[in-house]
Amino acid sequence: MLQKTYSCLQRVICSIFIVPTSPVLVHSCYVHHHKERHNLRLFLGIQRSNKHKANRNTHINERKFSRLRAKKNFNIELPDDDIKTKRQKMSPLDLRLILLKKGINPYRDVTPQTWKEFQVTFNSCYQVMDPFVPREESSPNDPYTIFRKNPLKLLGFPFLLPPEFHEKKESLEYALLRAEEGRFTAYQHKYFNRKHGIKRIRKRKGFENFSIKTFPATADEIYVEAHKALMTRDKIALQKYITETAFGKMWPDVENGSVVWELMKHIELSRVVSVRCADFPHQSGNDIAQIIVRMHTMQKIALYDRFGRLILGTEHEAKPVLEYVVFENHIASFDGVWRLHDKVYPEWIKPKRDVPRQTKISQEHLRIQIRRPLKLGGGRELSITEEKR
Repeated sequence: MLQKTYSCLQRVICSIFIVPTSPVLVHSCYVHHHKERHNLRLFLGIQRSNKHKANRNTHINERKFSRLRAKKNFNIELPDDDIKTKRQKMSPLDLRLILLKKGINPYRDVTPQTWKEFQVTFNSCYQVMDPFVPREESSPNDPYTIFRKNPLKLLGFPFLLPPEFHEKKESLEYALLRAEEGRFTAYQHKYFNRKHGIKRIRKRKGFENFSIKTFPATADEIYVEAHKALMTRDKIALQKYITETAFGKMWPDVENGSVVWELMKHIELSRVVSVRCADFPHQSGNDIAQIIVRMHTMQKIALYDRFGRLILGTEHEAKPVLEYVVFENHIASFDGVWRLHDKVYPEWIKPKRDVPRQTKISQEHLRIQIRRPLKLGGGRELSITEEKR
């Protein structure tokens, strides 16, 4: 009887003080506290009421070994089944960071990207629109020259051709075709100068009276002032007389050296050989005009390095210079002015030889013959001109 009463009393006490839980979550380590029965996570010991304590029953060295106890816990990254789908939506930077966290460097064997910044401007075109220059009468035996002077020589009278022409073993059909192409290209070039050059420039406000007959005088003045500003390293004046493209090509000559330039005279009067006008970017209305001027002058030019040594040319001798200079103007702007832009080298021009740079004295009589002995170890003397063995 007493045993039954004790069991009933035990059931009543347990129902009052113990929260009913599922048998799976029953804790068997007896670390729960009766004051924490309102919270199941605190009651089972999963969550602690004092985060700074590893155990409720320990009160010694809590702060001293807190870091060591924290190192016992670590996060485990479980594999994600949907990782492939997430990688497709990631940016290259995010994907690279994920691989680096796993110890994989995708760019280990790849050269790192070097960023190069360039100046961007719409006031100037970065190249020559049409570098074509009509062929000049360089050789009397050229088929185009022969056809223009006397067409009968190519059409029906081959015996009138010079012997040098027969030595090249060129057929009359090929010569006639080449002459016709040259003549057609010359007429086509004049047509483009008129339609895509002069007429388009005159449509702009302020250029209604533009003429290629008066432009060479302006081109000569710009050409001279640009080279004077280059000699004095005047960047403000250079920006006034040359474009950004020309500045990048001309400034390195005086950045670590110096240039001496002088215009002696004009062998022939300068004349316009090409006129082009286009918008940059395309179909934007930002018209830029370019004019190629043929200049045949006598010049003195000398280029020195930073140590004052002569690299190219001479200051005492004037030489004839034939060049095709490109001038550019941003005609879409009211503040646009004509500036030196670039130079054109036609296909039919003969290439020049490279300037020989000698770093060794080839002539023995120019070598210094003064001998000064140098004392070496062992009592041996070595002269400056003696070769080392």
